[in-house]
Amino acid sequence: METIKNIEIEDIEELFDSEIFERGEEYFEEGLVKEVELIDEKTLSGSVIGNDKYRVTISVDSDGDIICDCSCPCDFNCKHAAALLLKWIKEKNNYLTKNNSKKNYPSNSGKEENLQDILSRKTNEELINLIIEFIKREPQLKSLIIIRKNEIFSKVKRLFSNFWEWNEIQTLFSELNLILDGLERNKSLWSREIINEMEKTSLVLIGGQDNVHDNGELGDFLNSWFELYGEIFASLNPSKDEKKKFILKIKKLFDKDEYGFEGDIERALFGMCKSKDDIKLIKENCNIEKEYSEEKDLDRFYLELYEKIGADKEYIAFAKEKGFSIEYVDKLISLGGLKEALEECNKQKEYSVEIEERKIKILNQIGKKSEAKTVLFELAKSTCSLDYILKLKKESSSEEWEKYKNEIIEKAKKTRRNQIVSKIYYHEGDYLKAYEYSKTLTNSEYLELLSKKLIIGYPNYASLILGKLVFQWISSGSGYPYKKAGKLLKEIKKIDNSGSIYVRIKKEVIAKHKKKYSLMNIIEKI
Repeated sequence: METIKNIEIEDIEELFDSEIFERGEEYFEEGLVKEVELIDEKTLSGSVIGNDKYRVTISVDSDGDIICDCSCPCDFNCKHAAALLLKWIKEKNNYLTKNNSKKNYPSNSGKEENLQDILSRKTNEELINLIIEFIKREPQLKSLIIIRKNEIFSKVKRLFSNFWEWNEIQTLFSELNLILDGLERNKSLWSREIINEMEKTSLVLIGGQDNVHDNGELGDFLNSWFELYGEIFASLNPSKDEKKKFILKIKKLFDKDEYGFEGDIERALFGMCKSKDDIKLIKENCNIEKEYSEEKDLDRFYLELYEKIGADKEYIAFAKEKGFSIEYVDKLISLGGLKEALEECNKQKEYSVEIEERKIKILNQIGKKSEAKTVLFELAKSTCSLDYILKLKKESSSEEWEKYKNEIIEKAKKTRRNQIVSKIYYHEGDYLKAYEYSKTLTNSEYLELLSKKLIIGYPNYASLILGKLVFQWISSGSGYPYKKAGKLLKEIKKIDNSGSIYVRIKKEVIAKHKKKYSLMNIIEKI
């Protein structure tokens, strides 16, 4: 994949779980994708209306991979991203025509010169207003202008002088991430002065746990903080003695940690590490073995270091020695050692989904597609995973699929996996059988999708599904759930030809929830 323009439907189908992809299709078909804009040849943006208005960015990275980012709680590869991609693929000519200036992209140098010319003609006041407007649209850019030398320690110390309750911590981490982002973006600030500032600040961060009532967010922040700390130090081209001193400083931070942050503090060593000599220095001077409750955690850390510096030979030897089978196989595959990788997979005594996935990949690469399909079938049957099942269907002839499908369904029925049975029938277009096995299910997104398929031909069944969801949503809380319940009840009224199901459900809602006045206001308006 080179540019956004090259993306086709086949490129995105495997990016998303089947249910998420289908929800994305629904959002697209309902016209919920707005403000689509081709930013440049590798970046697409748009807004998608869901429970809120979400901003979605799609980009193609240097490796040609599609990266999806969304402002929703799922962050990436969500239904909103799927919806935007589908909108783009199906209507890209409209946007390419709309953005004539972006059909032929100038070189980077040309873009910079033109931009400089434009900005040079603006007054100071105009530039200030422009920056303010940019920051309003992209708040993260604020970090570029708020970070100054000798201010980081005082800012963080001031933040940790307060006690942060559950409902306040987003404010804390918003401030902390502005500082971190500012440091990361402003490489002109990277200096020994900044390193000293970060060292002092690290002590405040490690000792600040008592003042933060969080759910692991501080640990996540420290992970990024210490890795950047190490990267900045390494960027200063330190001598061997300076590296030793830095490693010992990090060891002291381990010793001061009372809250179990060793897995985050070690990221400073990761950030610092640039060569095999650095790994040797870390092993010789840090003595962090005792900081780990599990030996595997320490081994995995060293494996990460070999991967980072591109020491493939050492990585393979270490992974094999320490029993990291998946990592060992993955590295062999990436280096073209398919025969060795397959042998390693076949050596494994315990059944492993991860190993079976690798077997399939290897067998396909060496042209043994029939064997790969057999492994995929066994994997689909043992896991009853819809993704494996749909992949198997795609790769099988109609005769093969019929045999595979029946065996998988029988296995799922025996283990009472009604959800997977229902979904298989759904994807086969047999919505009546899908409904039969959906009666015990509670997955609201899937049930809504099924109800839409049942409207034509089986409106009563569609109404019954939606009726169940009405009560599910009411029981989940007030506010949006009440609105959602009202919306579903309105849909029942629309599709229930006799009106009897709608009347019964409405009466039951009123009888059970008549004291929920905000809900009653919604119901009365239907």
